[in-house]
Amino acid sequence: MLTAVILAAGSARRMGRLKQLLPWQGEKTILETVVRTVLACPEIDDEVRVVLGTGREKVVPVLEAIADPRLVIVDNWDYQRGMLSSIQAGIAALPPASEGFALFLGDQPLLVQDLVASLVRQWRQNCPDFLVPVCRGRRGHPVFVSKKYLPEIFAMKDADGGLRNLLRRHSDLVVCCQVDSPSIYIDLDYPAEYRKYRPNGEGSK
Repeated sequence: MLTAVILAAGSARRMGRLKQLLPWQGEKTILETVVRTVLACPEIDDEVRVVLGTGREKVVPVLEAIADPRLVIVDNWDYQRGMLSSIQAGIAALPPASEGFALFLGDQPLLVQDLVASLVRQWRQNCPDFLVPVCRGRRGHPVFVSKKYLPEIFAMKDADGGLRNLLRRHSDLVVCCQVDSPSIYIDLDYPAEYRKYRPNGEGSK
């Protein structure tokens, strides 16, 4: 089984406002779009965990409106420490049947279900320790990690560089999966990116 972890705890200082709740398409927010895309993949057959920090009280009602028993809200009260703290919070006490986790970013609404499902199938087919999607020479998310690395991740400190350095440390075990979609590395950090990528030009309004 595979657990999904969606990181959505950041303060979004570069965006200047709570980007998790920015409108994306129709009535859906950026984070809701990501969550629904992941939930729509039956290939992800374990929990879908969303790690929250900044603006938690505003984000929770949006997520609670999504009726899916796999959806789990995880609080990271130390989110100001950075992404590693959110990863550690998201993978704590994984269900015993989970073979690993897929790490998503909460500000990648361009990801589509078919791409995510294809990556999951690739991971299941070969069961690599790490699987990373690559497009045009650039790595992106979701990143798949075997549960055997949980103790190593929990032992990491903020100064250790997070998951990126973990992959460097085990570079010979990383399987790169070539994909055609740049959505794996397009995240929305700045207002200009939001305006550029929002569907139908709605971001310019």
